[in-house]
Amino acid sequence: MFDPTPSTREAFRLPGVDRLRRLPGMRCLVEDLATFAVTADAWLRREPVLHNVLLTLVADRLSGDLPLSGDERFARVVDGGETVGAMVHTPPRGPLLGALPPAAARALADHFVRAAPSLVEVHGPVPAVAEFAQRYAECASLMAVRGTAQRIFALDAVRLPTGVPGHARPATAADRDLLVSWAVAFAAETSPGRRPVDLSGQVDARLRRGLLWLWEWAGRPVSTAWLSRPVADVVRVSGVFTPPGERGRGFASGCVAHVSWYALDAGATTCTLYTDLANPTSNRIYQALGYRRVAEAAQWRFAPPSEVLIKRFASETDPGLTQTS
Repeated sequence: MFDPTPSTREAFRLPGVDRLRRLPGMRCLVEDLATFAVTADAWLRREPVLHNVLLTLVADRLSGDLPLSGDERFARVVDGGETVGAMVHTPPRGPLLGALPPAAARALADHFVRAAPSLVEVHGPVPAVAEFAQRYAECASLMAVRGTAQRIFALDAVRLPTGVPGHARPATAADRDLLVSWAVAFAAETSPGRRPVDLSGQVDARLRRGLLWLWEWAGRPVSTAWLSRPVADVVRVSGVFTPPGERGRGFASGCVAHVSWYALDAGATTCTLYTDLANPTSNRIYQALGYRRVAEAAQWRFAPPSEVLIKRFASETDPGLTQTS
């Protein structure tokens, strides 16, 4: 049940009695990348916007743009031989779920309790991710704490902003060091407290494919946006970053509008992006460009009950002492 204690985060832990009741007909199949790419493809493409990150995670590894580390896990949930769900786990990030029905989300949680070390987090669309988090917390005797809340947007026609100084240009190899430093700054800003990872490989892969763009003004780059490869005619915009000293002039709006137009002009039928619900500025500016709300997604974190309660007590007695994130 949900913890009724007021908090800026939701947390719960259900009693671990009869924890791993097997759900009738549901099975989780862990597969290698090549097999998963075939068996899960049709199910993932039913929701090409909601599943765009999953589809590109698979495509980037199949192509070799992002090499396999050996720690990845690719799993499907099947019911009577039919695929009813899928997820990809690329440590150190937690599993990324597809838009699973509730029973499939619970079956997948049971699988992770049996087959993997304790998870730190899980990501995915709402409500599937909450179903997974509730079940996993129950079975693993942990507490699930809601972290970042996101909104998924989609666009099929761009409203170009006016009055933004500067212009867009494709990034080149000469911009690599700047792009890597901006990627690190973006990650630190959007995921504070997360263990840093090497992002240079992702920058290099996108540079090779012409998927990194810069907004330039007065002869210098002032903003950037990343594109994903098109999969199922959908392209994702991500990595939107403007250094703090350059903000407030519309550079990000100009850059996102241009790369969205570029992707559609190149043949994509839809562009998609994620926003942090705690950031009203990004939610507002993207809608002004023509992006419309499609769904919501969330991150849930797992921790021992004592750790969560100590942090909550500390934050409520002295908000400056600690933060639960």
